[in-house]
Amino acid sequence: MRSILKRGLRTSLTAVLAFVVAFATFASSMSFTASASTTTSWNFKNSSFKSLGTISSTTTVDGLTLIATSSKTMSVKTDTQTVNGTEYTYCLATGGSGSTSYRSVKVPVSGSDTIKVTLMSSGSESRSLVVADASGNQLTTLTASTTASTQSYSYSGSSGYVYLYSSNSGINIYKIQVDSNSSSSSSSSSYEISDGWYYIKNVNSQKYLDVTGDSDSDFANVDQETGLGDKSQRWYVTNKGNNVITLTNGMSGGRMLDVYYGGTTDGTNIDICSSNGSTAQQFNVVTTGTDGVYCLTTVVSGGSQALDVYDWSTASGGNINTWTYNGLACQQFVFEAIDSSSSSSSSSSSSSSSSSTTDTSDGTVVTSYSSLVSAIDKAEAAGGGKVYVKGTTISCSGQIALSTSNANVQIIGVQNSDGSYPILDFSSFLSSYIGKSTSDSAVGIRITGSYYTIKNLIVQKAPDNGIQIKGSSAGNNTVSNVVTRYNNDAGLQITSGAYSNTIEYVSSYRNCDVYTLGGNADGFAPKLGAGSGNTFYCCYAWDNSDDGWDSYDKSGDVTPDLTYTQCACWNNGNPDVFTGKYDFDNGDELDTNLLLVQLIMAKDSSFATNYANGTFSLPTSSFIVTNAGTISISSWTGSNYDGNPNGFKMGSAYSTSSATRVFSHCLTFDHDKKGFDNNNSAVTGSFSYCVAFDNGYNYYIQPLTIKTWSKVYAFSGASSNKLPSGYSVTTPSSSSQSSIRSTVTSTKNSIISTCENDGIPGAIYFDIYN
Repeated sequence: MRSILKRGLRTSLTAVLAFVVAFATFASSMSFTASASTTTSWNFKNSSFKSLGTISSTTTVDGLTLIATSSKTMSVKTDTQTVNGTEYTYCLATGGSGSTSYRSVKVPVSGSDTIKVTLMSSGSESRSLVVADASGNQLTTLTASTTASTQSYSYSGSSGYVYLYSSNSGINIYKIQVDSNSSSSSSSSSYEISDGWYYIKNVNSQKYLDVTGDSDSDFANVDQETGLGDKSQRWYVTNKGNNVITLTNGMSGGRMLDVYYGGTTDGTNIDICSSNGSTAQQFNVVTTGTDGVYCLTTVVSGGSQALDVYDWSTASGGNINTWTYNGLACQQFVFEAIDSSSSSSSSSSSSSSSSSTTDTSDGTVVTSYSSLVSAIDKAEAAGGGKVYVKGTTISCSGQIALSTSNANVQIIGVQNSDGSYPILDFSSFLSSYIGKSTSDSAVGIRITGSYYTIKNLIVQKAPDNGIQIKGSSAGNNTVSNVVTRYNNDAGLQITSGAYSNTIEYVSSYRNCDVYTLGGNADGFAPKLGAGSGNTFYCCYAWDNSDDGWDSYDKSGDVTPDLTYTQCACWNNGNPDVFTGKYDFDNGDELDTNLLLVQLIMAKDSSFATNYANGTFSLPTSSFIVTNAGTISISSWTGSNYDGNPNGFKMGSAYSTSSATRVFSHCLTFDHDKKGFDNNNSAVTGSFSYCVAFDNGYNYYIQPLTIKTWSKVYAFSGASSNKLPSGYSVTTPSSSSQSSIRSTVTSTKNSIISTCENDGIPGAIYFDIYN
């Protein structure tokens, strides 16, 4: 509710500012011509496109509309071509001839544009790509030859859009770029914002216009949130003339910023809704006297109401509504342009594209491994500092060692404009360890100091752990919003006295130690005497060669306590993941990031081709170098396999009741052996709102001492639960089980898809705990 003081302030200001509004209306009749030059591009390797696969209905991504039907489909697929030194790795395959109604691309234009298309015929003869105006009239054709090239067309006409489609047969399109240089009429009390993608930040709160809960549905609420660079915070400006714009949200539904049911009174809610062409989805751009800062009045109210942050809120979740236009800071917004182009290079250097919501002025920006190490050293010597990592893939040829006590150093990835995050790739470091045992010196990021933060980064392909926090001096560190994957040991390990470390929003998957036949490469490994106070919040582990979480201890090295909240794990300890068989059986593409798959491909040059053509056949000879000798794939995946298909492993025979394990809102499923596994331990356990299903044993925890037992669920275990005497689990009804499975599958797929597109899932919750 608005405070009385601020309600009174607004009431008085309404009268005082009446003259201002009247003058603004009068001044709108005086116009001038403004010229804007912008470049917008869409590269189909971007994460927002490459996951689309087959397109069977009209889909809008980042303002580009792909028009398809169930019988006239298109698809985004892998295809590597090089044009003028630039490598393209994904294309839009039109699949045949098109029209403005199917198999076409609807491209926004301003009226004076150069349209550039990188394309190639998908057949053995050259083909023609039609460029048509909004009425379907053919303007020109671009030649798609049998080798990839970039073709251009100079467009002069009405603002809006043009169509691209093949006139005869299939064409592959790798990138579309529009260079606009248009003139338009604008008023002296408002300024036309160029068409394009923006983050929209309120001046008073310094928070961004956001769709609540990322809900991509009609009438979903709009509020303000901290800048995360999510698609729900991206808005596409389309000028309609006379300083009127529409704002299209960046989520796949392409919904518009909307005044709820066209309301014209104070407090009317702002939402998103499917485009309907009404004035409820149109806004006047009004200048404020500060360059780059604007107010947005609603056309449906005749300009008397403006977008407003309710009650001057500065909190995340503060609501957006309309209020009588007064031009104050709660109605002022900064439009931060998003560079929609992306680096076409996948090399170890960086891309300069990054989310404009991250202010890096308070730290050092780095784009390479050497500059990263140097900047960390300087921050440590200075007693603290921030190091911002920009780019796509940073090739790391050695370890990143963090050893200073009370370092107060933050290493933060800056999100790229396509939604991806910087990757710290240790492939070159790993290459010298293949077929060998590894130790701490082979860890990717090794923290033996205190007060470090690792945030917004993807850590992959280290020769040992992706991230390791080790030693009695390693405390009060934070790993937040991170992915660890394809490492040659556990994704993240905490051990040897490391204490009070916070692990939050971390996804750890497909880590595998080939040399040890899958052993030890857990998703998370708080084990071997980790210290007190280590916590995991909103973390996920899947497809790792050993356990999801492993807290195995040796004599004298017992981990005293661990807390897990909103964590989930599935399908760990499955050897078929690492040969490609699991993906093949599930109809997925071959994951060539997996080291064992790479070794198989090196042995059998036709393996990948056969896989793509529907045949899965592994070489039979002995060629995998392991700690058990040089063995065959069948021996690696067979009885010698040393990975354990368990979810949460709580300790070992040395872990007694003095050690505690607290699980709240945790989920484990699809493990051949055990979901919750005491692993011979007798720790004291607390379980509240926990769910386990489709495991060999859902709960195998008979020796535990139970401190808390509330809302514990299980179903479809292959074997009966092993529980402490006097305790039981609740079996949900059949309909509830079906609902749980559906929700879990949807959430799991969202997490996996985000990671596969080099994103970071962040705080995604399995909403199943009733």
